[in-house]
Amino acid sequence: MIKLQLLLRHPGTDPAIDAGLQAALEAVGLQVTGSGRATVSAQITPDAFAHLFGPTPDLSALPVPASVAGQISLITTAPQHCATTDPLKGKNAAL
Repeated sequence: MIKLQLLLRHPGTDPAIDAGLQAALEAVGLQVTGSGRATVSAQITPDAFAHLFGPTPDLSALPVPASVAGQISLITTAPQHCATTDPLKGKNAAL
């Protein structure tokens, strides 16, 4: 599964996303794994990812599907993290 982060166009006061947005995300192949007031975390299979975004998309800013563009302003791949003992980077640094 490929992990994605989605930025909501209109952050709300409730950390849960509404059922309509969740259904729209599922319709394009995204499985919501978490949400906050301004973001949604989701995952997608590699095949669905290639179908939705193309075989070699720019991973830093993926195209937002038209069906959710009114509610989502940005989609990116989630950064990978690793544990490290480097005191300058702490114990959970992005790769």
